[in-house]
Parts: sequence; structure tokens; C-alpha cells
Amino acid sequence: MNVSQAQGTILGLAIGDALGHPTEFRTREKILASFGPAGVTDFVGIHDPRWPQYPLILGSTHPPGTYTDDTQMSIAVARGLLETHGRDGHDSLDDKMRAIARHFVTWANSPENNRAPGETCMTGCRNLEKGMPWREAGVARSKGCGSVMRVAPIGVLYHNDRATLLEVARASSILTHGHDAAVEASAAGALMVAMAADGSEPEEIYDAMMALCAPRSADLSACLEKVPKMLDAPPEIALSEQGLGESWVGDEAIASALYCFWRHKDDYVAGVLEAINTDGDSDSIGCIAGSALGARLGLDAIPKKWRDEVEDSAMLHKLARELYAASM
Repeated sequence: MNVSQAQGTILGLAIGDALGHPTEFRTREKILASFGPAGVTDFVGIHDPRWPQYPLILGSTHPPGTYTDDTQMSIAVARGLLETHGRDGHDSLDDKMRAIARHFVTWANSPENNRAPGETCMTGCRNLEKGMPWREAGVARSKGCGSVMRVAPIGVLYHNDRATLLEVARASSILTHGHDAAVEASAAGALMVAMAADGSEPEEIYDAMMALCAPRSADLSACLEKVPKMLDAPPEIALSEQGLGESWVGDEAIASALYCFWRHKDDYVAGVLEAINTDGDSDSIGCIAGSALGARLGLDAIPKKWRDEVEDSAMLHKLARELYAASM
């Protein structure tokens, strides 16, 4: 991984997330009816006048390019890890998770937390705020995608240390999501970023997920097994209940993101636009796929307009550089 790939990962996830912000909760049919056969192809607002009156999307009005809780929690993970990384006596797994937990609680109580955060994430944050140990704070039965959507910084920081990458990614899920499908999807998401950056082909990444993550979760295994069979299916089939699911849960989200990455491994734009013009949790698919495509292709593969217009662009560049420096 080089610094461009680190920046591509962090900007890539935030841009994929921001592109999908207004399409989450809207069906592919409604998206195409509003924006034409190509769907959403640039940043738009969640209350853009081109959207139909229904479904009514409640919440704050945010300008185009605004990211969601997916990126906010990814930033929290990155900052928590940077606080402890390489500090003698302060770099144990417990120290890492406690630092991430502090940033999660700060985020949960922030006025910026107004972008439809997941119920499980908020429950975990409330438990952490009460002082519950990090290993017990998460919702044991939840396999929502709220933990896999935020692991890309782990893939950057530990891209040269697969054992630590898997350990930290799994632990980071347990802060909020305890189901094995969420835990192993998180490990798979961080692994995808690291392997994408080292030039691994999608087939190799898939094989690694099947070897290292799938055996630990029957649900993840069953969902990942569908991916190669779906590669020739159009997104309206593959990224729906007829295919890989709507990605509200972790196993479906990582499988759907892998589908987009695999089909468009050399085209960031095509990959994220396929991810976000979908039924279901469009911003999370865009976030996860965007991180892997950015890791593989580097910063310059992402249109400059998007890099400049995404929320907090300068901060995201700086955070990526800090993660890269720490990783080296």
C-alpha cells in the first residue's frame, strides 16, 4: 500500500457513502424513475426536488456530498486506533478497543449524529457510555452491517499484518454487533481493503474470505457462496432480495460490495455507482465497495470533483496520510 492507496481508501469510502446517502431507503425503481436510466451519477441531496413525494424521507437537510454515520464511525475507528498505535504499554487489544469506544460515545452524543444511525450501533454506544466492558457492550444477536461499514481504516493500518488486522476487525465489531456474521463480515471487509491494496485479484480476495472468515460464520459462508454465481446477473437482480439481499445485515453487505468490486475492479466510478443505485442499504454498499476500489486503484482513480466536494475533504486526506504513516 502506498499513500495514494491509503487516501483512495478513506476518500473512496466517504464518497461512496455520500453518493449513497440519498438513495438509502429508496428502491432502485424510484431512483431510476427520478434520475433516468443511469440513476444517480453525482452527489445529490436527500431532499432534491427530483425525488418523488413518497416515500417521505425525514431528517435534517444536508447538502450534496454529505456522508453518513458509515463514514463518521469509520473516522472514529481511525482516530481511536491512531491514539494507541505503537505506544509502548498502550497498544494492547483492550487499549485499542477502549480508545475506539471513547470515540464512538463522543460521536453518538454529537449533534452531527443526525444521519439515520443504526439502532444497534446506538445501543452499543449507550452501553459503552454506561461503562460496560467492550466485550459485552454489543448486541449479541445483531448481524447488522453497522460494523463492517466502518472497518476500512483497519485494513489501511494493518495492511502488512494480517493476523492483527483480523483480530482488530473482529474486536471492533463486538463493540456494537456480536453475531458471528457481523464479526466475520467485519474481518472480511478489512481483509478486502488490505488485499485490494496489494494488488490481489478479486478471486484471490474471495478465496481468502472463504478460508479465513466464512468457516467461522454459517450465514456469511452461505451468502459469500452466492457471489461467483451472481457476477453475470444484473445489479437489479444481484443487489436485491432475489440475489445477495438488500445489505441491511453484514453478510449481505460484504457480499454485495464484493460483487461490485469484482465486476468493476479497475473502474472506481462504475463500481460505486452500481453499488448505490440499489434497493436497500445503498450507502453502506457504496462505502464498503468504495474503500476497496480506492485501495486498489489509488486516489487519482476517483474523480477530482468528488474528492473536492465530499464533506470534510481536507480532513479525510489528512486522516488517510496519518493512517498510512502509522502503518509504516
